Amino acid sequence: MARELTDGRRVFLSTLPAGRGERRLALTVVLVSAAIFLTAVPFAKMPLAQISAFIPIYESALVINDLITAVLLFGQFSFLRSRSLCVLASGYLFTALMTVSHALTFPGLFSPTGLLGAGPQSTAWLYMLWHGGFPLLVIAYALLKDAGRETGRPRGRAGVAVLASLAAVFVVAGGLTLLATAGQDVLPAIMQGNHYTPAMTLVRSSTWVLSLLALAVLWWRRPHAVLDLWLMVVMCAWLFDIALAAVFNAGRFDLGFYAGRIYGLLAASFVLMVLLLENGKLYARLVEAHESERRERHRVQERTTELTAVNAELATEVTERRRAEAEAEAANRAKSEFLSRMSHELRTPLNAILGFAQLLELEVRQPADRESVEQILKGGRHLLGLINEILEIARIESGQLPLSPEPVPVGDAIQRVLDLARPLAAARDIELDTAGAALHPRHVWADQQRLQQVLLNLVSNGIKYNRDGGRLTVACDAAQDGRLRIRVTDTGPGIAAALQERLFQPFDRLGAEQRGVEGTGLGLALSKRLVEAMGGTIGVESQPSAGSTFWVEFLQAESPVARQERSESDVTALPTSSEQGGTVLYIEDNLSNLRLVERTMSRRPRVKLIPAMQGRLGLALARQHRPDLILLDLHLPDISGEEVLRELHGDPELRQTPVIVLSADATPGQVQRLLATGVRAYLTKPLDVRQFVALLDETLPAREMPDG
Repeated sequence: MARELTDGRRVFLSTLPAGRGERRLALTVVLVSAAIFLTAVPFAKMPLAQISAFIPIYESALVINDLITAVLLFGQFSFLRSRSLCVLASGYLFTALMTVSHALTFPGLFSPTGLLGAGPQSTAWLYMLWHGGFPLLVIAYALLKDAGRETGRPRGRAGVAVLASLAAVFVVAGGLTLLATAGQDVLPAIMQGNHYTPAMTLVRSSTWVLSLLALAVLWWRRPHAVLDLWLMVVMCAWLFDIALAAVFNAGRFDLGFYAGRIYGLLAASFVLMVLLLENGKLYARLVEAHESERRERHRVQERTTELTAVNAELATEVTERRRAEAEAEAANRAKSEFLSRMSHELRTPLNAILGFAQLLELEVRQPADRESVEQILKGGRHLLGLINEILEIARIESGQLPLSPEPVPVGDAIQRVLDLARPLAAARDIELDTAGAALHPRHVWADQQRLQQVLLNLVSNGIKYNRDGGRLTVACDAAQDGRLRIRVTDTGPGIAAALQERLFQPFDRLGAEQRGVEGTGLGLALSKRLVEAMGGTIGVESQPSAGSTFWVEFLQAESPVARQERSESDVTALPTSSEQGGTVLYIEDNLSNLRLVERTMSRRPRVKLIPAMQGRLGLALARQHRPDLILLDLHLPDISGEEVLRELHGDPELRQTPVIVLSADATPGQVQRLLATGVRAYLTKPLDVRQFVALLDETLPAREMPDG
């Protein structure tokens, strides 16, 4: 058992020894970065134009990178229980929080002098504290590494250590932010306008030396794991960042200012990229194990058929088959747990990013501020869309994607898709021609939402890869065997026959990324799996310079019972108050989620919010305060949210209290199962603030504002 545990640990970047190939690649990256750095140094003081959108784009990307890296490292810590990993994860969380403070206090970004009571020195000091704190945590990580001491699994719960680390990082980052804003008068002045003062020399030199010391300690602490190797690359980029942005340049908005921050973004991306590659390899191993198990089951079934006439061997064959089925069920449970865990771990940080960005979107008034917030939302939603597509493909392959086949009116589905795609087509002057398809009276047997998703992907691709001023035609034709074919034809450059077989492969964009066309390379792969899951087929007909026709076929269905059309509510504005009021108990252990709900509740002055960060504490507060509504997270540090729900339903005085689940676990089976137990609603994270407030107003009773 100990040997299996040791072998399992060696698949992680923090324990896998660095090979010659990894060392060569890391050295190449450092040499290329150094060459670019030496080329930029002579021009570091060259003044450039102030680009308003640069800081919000750069720092939102930096925050997303660092938060995801921290989540992945905390995930490895929960398995390996390595204190050094916990410290390193805290370091990345620290950089994310300090980046947020830096952006909020940057002069001219959200207000002329910055938010949080910032002064002329606040942003510069936050930058230095940020770039000095991370190397210290890297040094601590290197010093805590000890292969001999970390081979066993230490006692204690990983969740407690993670929560303690989160609390410590929030306290430290908050304290440093307070020092740089409210306490800026006790710090020496290092900025005069957009230029550095003489005092800056000592400060930036100290910060640079800390980064150099972190690099030296990492090099000294051998043997090097793959994670150590890329951390050294990060620290090299960190040194170039500080040198260009604070040593060799003259101040803000010169070439060194911009180049240094680009190095900082690269430094934040190195470890994230290798961690994501590691997760991809682990998933590939899971798929390989599933395929091996599937072949094993097939072999067992054939063997069982061959030996049905041999009574003496029948018992052995049945036993083997039961064992194989048990292994299959275990593999399916592991896959379900993997999907649920990845959905939770990736959505949780995005909940805070998108949630607070939505609140900022409601509050900002200046066009420049609104553009900055829109960039944050755009980046977060793009990452959320990519996560959703990857998880959806995984669910389809594991047979866990729920579908609701029903007769779907083809004309309505096409019209909805064209309405969504019309602004995109208008931007490129592309004519949309339905050839009467939008008025087609027939129905097909499919899942309505998934059919619309597939058609929207085909139409969007037909617009993206079309020529300016071209045409896109959507048509319907009867096919063989009672099927209906929907065709999407464009006037684009067409696709060579040799490339068409690669169209439905994940992440294969046939070189479109080199032409500047946005996309992830997952749309057609996901569409193919969705169509086949609904019993349909998908194909393509194309010739170079003659455009392309993508088509899907589904079985025709009889006309269904008329459905009531859903009215679209006006969500363009969120009212600041309502007549609803009462007491709301929120059982949640994530501080970011608590703050998001607290900020949202502030727009409802008649609502009193009671937070509880543990399940048992939440039950005690529920019995004490008798709330009008309970908000419940499922992943709690002491007991599960489902156990809390069972306790509530078992209490005669609380069983009628409405419960709304707020969880990052978006697995459809989980959602349906909990809704069947009687919860009022199940909202997934990232939270849609407007949907949440509307549900809140619908659930809580109307109250009068108390006098006085």
